Amino acid sequence: MQEIFNRVSTRRFTDQKVPRDRITKLLQAAMQAPSAHNQQPWEFLVIADKDTLKKFTGIHPYASSLLSGASVGIFVLCDKTRLILPEMAAQDLSAATENILLEATHLGLGSVWLGVNGHAERAAAAQKLFNLPENIEVFAALAVGYPAEHKKAQARYEEKRVHYEQY
Repeated sequence: MQEIFNRVSTRRFTDQKVPRDRITKLLQAAMQAPSAHNQQPWEFLVIADKDTLKKFTGIHPYASSLLSGASVGIFVLCDKTRLILPEMAAQDLSAATENILLEATHLGLGSVWLGVNGHAERAAAAQKLFNLPENIEVFAALAVGYPAEHKKAQARYEEKRVHYEQY
């Protein structure tokens, strides 16, 4: 539970590289996510090359300040050929994405989620940039690295938003 309550969006990173074994742990966590009808539509593209990350910043309006300083960008992809229930893909991929964010916190890494899903022009430009096959589309981009800032997570629980039995 500590990771849930301590996770924050990190927007500034140190220059320290994230080791491959930690990236693997992030991806293992992602692939443990629940998935509707066990379709597991996820694939992942890991990019540490600064030039490639910089090119993506031209696609996403908020990526410049976030990805430019990150050690690595993890792109959560959807393999449309795996979709048994297409209407559930966003939920499956969101669960996988959240697992990465929580594992990053557990490993002492910082991370932030950049939305691509729902922005057709971003997804199309990313597909072209990364030379993705037609059946693969970008769902989200995550900036990951060692945090250069240490923010305290805020408690977000609000009793007035909880309803029992009926609204």
